[in-house]
Order: sequence, then C-alpha cells, then structure tokens
Amino acid sequence: MQQPRAHDPTEAADPAWNREAWLLEPDSVQRALDVLVPRSAGQVVREAFYGTRRFDDFRRHTGLTPGVLSARLRDLTEQGILTKVAYHDTGSRGRHEYRLTDKGRDLATAIISLLNWADHWLPAPGGPTVVLTHRDCGAPIRTQVRCAHDHSVDSLGDIQAAPGPGARARD
Repeated sequence: MQQPRAHDPTEAADPAWNREAWLLEPDSVQRALDVLVPRSAGQVVREAFYGTRRFDDFRRHTGLTPGVLSARLRDLTEQGILTKVAYHDTGSRGRHEYRLTDKGRDLATAIISLLNWADHWLPAPGGPTVVLTHRDCGAPIRTQVRCAHDHSVDSLGDIQAAPGPGARARD
C-alpha cells in the first residue's frame, strides 16, 4: 500500500490549475529576465541602482569594454530602464549621464530580492560585499511578498496560480 504523500508547500494551492492546459508564452518572468540578459545588462542596472550615472564610472565599476557598455546603455535606454540626461563639466564637451527611470527604479525590489537570496544561498567567503540598510533607522533592507490587500504571503503554498488574460488554451 502506498504511503500518503506529504503536502509540498511549493505545489499550487488550487488543484483546478492545470498548467498543461495553457500556453503561457510570452511568459512574464522570462520577459523580465530578458531585460537583464546578457549579463552585462544586469551589471549596468546594478550599478545604476547603486548610483552610478556616468559612462566612465560604469566602465570602471563593471569592467566592460567601451563598445559593450555603449551597446548595453543604448539597449537599456531603448527599453525605458535608463534615460539619458545631458550634462556639461566646465572645460569639456557636453556629455550624457544615465539615470534610472520609474520603470528602472521599479526593478529595485527584484534587485534587493536577488541580493538577499545570493547572500543567503551563495554567500561570499568574507560575507556580503554590499549591505543595504534603511536610511532612517539603519535596519537591513529585506523584501516581502504581500497581496493587494496587504496580507503577508509567507510561503509558496499561500500562492494560487491561474491563467491570466494573455494565456491561451492549448489545442
């Protein structure tokens, strides 16, 4: 006789969700990840999040070649993640710096989540290389999942998946 299976909190809470019945492409998660691919795009977004704005500073902090960096800055600007802002230092020609747009700043939660995940699961030998704290109280910054009614979502078992309006039923 087969033993009853223990509840797996990662399983979808609603047994009516039949993932095999739905085509979910273009997938929202993949589309979001594609913004940060190739790796150099993620490096540029990370640096912008840390406050880097100028080409030479991006180059120094990422180690990217000028050609690759130019391409990534162009791609991220075209995607609406960064915007170019003109500046002029006395005695030099006019240049541009790159600032996060609202769309780019909205990536902060994802970046903080990735940082927290890596510090927990992929710790650096000497400890974290960056520590994010709340400017007002000094407490570490963490991300938290909440529903639109402000309820805390504490495990994957609390999440119910369902096809969205862009999903198509498989033939």
